Amino acid sequence: MYGNQGVLRYRETDLGTMSRERMVVLLYEKMVSDLEEAIAAIESGDRARFTKRVTHSQRIVSELRQALDHKNGGEIAGNLDSIYDFLFREHLSLLLDRDPRRAKACMDVLRPLLDAWRQIPNGTGENELRARVRNAGGAGADPANGSSGGRAGGDGNPVAGSAPAATDPLSGRTGLLSVSA
Repeated sequence: MYGNQGVLRYRETDLGTMSRERMVVLLYEKMVSDLEEAIAAIESGDRARFTKRVTHSQRIVSELRQALDHKNGGEIAGNLDSIYDFLFREHLSLLLDRDPRRAKACMDVLRPLLDAWRQIPNGTGENELRARVRNAGGAGADPANGSSGGRAGGDGNPVAGSAPAATDPLSGRTGLLSVSA
């Protein structure tokens, strides 16, 4: 039992210090993995595993969508919202009809996004936020400790406005996701 607590604390620390860009990459990777496992579960007739994997992937979509910052994210946040809406609806349909083509359609949408997120250097969103605070005359405001009073966002940069964190230091919101679930 003590060993499990150590693992849990390590995961909490890792998620709490992880960059938003890295978090999005892990979440996208987990969605693809969940959908691949869902297809395998369809093929093997394992309904319980199928349902667990699809609903987990769907939860990730929901959290990513809720984390979007439409105020600062601009057109990119709107585009991501549309994509997440499509993915959520496909997950619902997948749960109803268990058609593996729906899972494949979701993966076809996710893989290019995942590749794009992998290209973004860690810390890009936080660096953009720091620059905005500095340029806005936010003397004394430090986005790293949550004193800026706003959510991270960018000038259309998806990094700053679309990645959930274990506890977002800027908004104080706590994400409900588990990458390993």
